[in-house]
Amino acid sequence: MTVMKTEDDKRIKKDDANFIVSFFGGKFLNIKILPFIIYCFALAIIYITLNLKATAAQLQMSKNERTLVNLKADYTSKAAQLEARSKRGEVEARLKALGSSVKAPKEPAREVAK
Repeated sequence: MTVMKTEDDKRIKKDDANFIVSFFGGKFLNIKILPFIIYCFALAIIYITLNLKATAAQLQMSKNERTLVNLKADYTSKAAQLEARSKRGEVEARLKALGSSVKAPKEPAREVAK
């Protein structure tokens, strides 16, 4: 039995050595396996590409959100400044400061009928 065991061990070691040589020699890339390997590489490339594009889109969305927040703050402050400058008392004060002769109307505005 020990003789058979050693022969089996030698055959297994030889098969392992042949596998390693054939793997690094490129003999395992026969016609049947090659399309599957190309398919796997194509899937890996598509996965990596889509992952990078999704990450880039998320970064762009976060930048756009930050910009939008800043633009909303600018709009709010400018709208408040315009509201303050368009009050009647503020307009009168600015006209006096400029030396204008425009006076406030004595009668309220009325609608002209057609």
